[in-house]
Amino acid sequence: MFLSFFIFLFLCFFACLAWRNLVWAIAFLVAFLPSYLIRFTLGPIPFTLLEAMVLILFAAWVIKLKVKNEKLKITVQSSKFKNWRIIILLWLAFATVAMFVAPDLRAAAGVWKAYFIEPILFLIVFASVIKEKKDLELIFYALGFSALYISAFAIYQKFTGIAIPNPIWQAAGTRRVTSFYGYPNAVGLYLAPIVTLYVGWLISRFRILDFKFQIDSKTLIFNLKSLIFQLSVIVSSVLSVIFARSEGAYAGILAGLFFLGLMIKKLRWPTAVITAILILAVLSVPQFKNYVWQQISFQNDSGKVRIIIWKETLEMLKDRPILGAGLSGYQQTFAPYHIAKYIEIYLYPHNIFLNFWSETGLFGLIIFLFIVFQFFKIEFQKLFKNFENLKMDKILHITLMASMITILVHGLVDVSYFKNDLSILFWLIIGVTLASPFHQTSDGVAR
Repeated sequence: MFLSFFIFLFLCFFACLAWRNLVWAIAFLVAFLPSYLIRFTLGPIPFTLLEAMVLILFAAWVIKLKVKNEKLKITVQSSKFKNWRIIILLWLAFATVAMFVAPDLRAAAGVWKAYFIEPILFLIVFASVIKEKKDLELIFYALGFSALYISAFAIYQKFTGIAIPNPIWQAAGTRRVTSFYGYPNAVGLYLAPIVTLYVGWLISRFRILDFKFQIDSKTLIFNLKSLIFQLSVIVSSVLSVIFARSEGAYAGILAGLFFLGLMIKKLRWPTAVITAILILAVLSVPQFKNYVWQQISFQNDSGKVRIIIWKETLEMLKDRPILGAGLSGYQQTFAPYHIAKYIEIYLYPHNIFLNFWSETGLFGLIIFLFIVFQFFKIEFQKLFKNFENLKMDKILHITLMASMITILVHGLVDVSYFKNDLSILFWLIIGVTLASPFHQTSDGVAR
């Protein structure tokens, strides 16, 4: 009863916030992306707190747009959605087909609304409402806030072992933190792209590209506070990923940061030197060499398990190459193909491409690949065609691509989309591309 009352009050507060200020409502939602862990039912329909916030946000946006006739930046019919309308419609169409293909329609419908419909509703509102640099920075602060409280609890778990659900993960010698989630890799899946994003944002804000800081007396205190906040997010998130022992997140972060350093002209040589030192250390120190080799060759226990899962999943997909298993149908459809009985049947095959192939069929996988291709195409176009003197704007585009690379690289060995918070985060990154809050003024400065 108390939980129901809390949820009711929480959603009433969020509805009032969304009605008064959509930008702040989006930031609030982003700050509480992990709220999908709080679940309830509305009649026969299961919901999460995050889903309810997305629906309230979208409803408030529609009312403001249609009833109050407020001027919002874009709508689905605007030119900024021109390159995405057909892609998104196909995305939703293939997901809908996959829902009806699935062996359990009720479970599939839940996945359909949580991972496909609601993220797109969020995307539409985000791209319509986020107008200026300060709006985007507010969203980034909200994302960092979520990373901070997730990391704070994870670090607390590292030293106490409290609330870690699995006895093996809880034991001091084999401890892996889980924060508020049910398993360690969820920590890395959420925090890894935020680390990459914040490193890029830190470079952009303090103009490391020019190797100087703004020291204007009016902005010095704010910049120092922002610096402390950004460094806190990066350090605490990296520590949490290490304490979770999320090796896929290590790879994702390193790949994202390598891309970031490589694409920023004045950071190329430092990136090359650091990379060379790391490679030399790996080749020179037997412990490092053995560890890295085991990871990249999948010779460790988790790697061997994944190879078996992937092989068996491909056997299943050979018999269902077009339709796959349907939304939320992997476990049931995969069971007859599962030979290695000592390995449990996981919810997904721990590879983002096999995930989409299994869940949404071959055409769903193709449209996902096209979404990623379209994202990078647009970002590279903005990077090379936009304003020569807008270094902060250029770093934003590089940072978005680096964060997406982090998601994709981590997704090679884990499920980096099929989770409520991750699906919203994926489309949030694309939403920044659509919103394009940075623009050039007459004095040539990003505002």
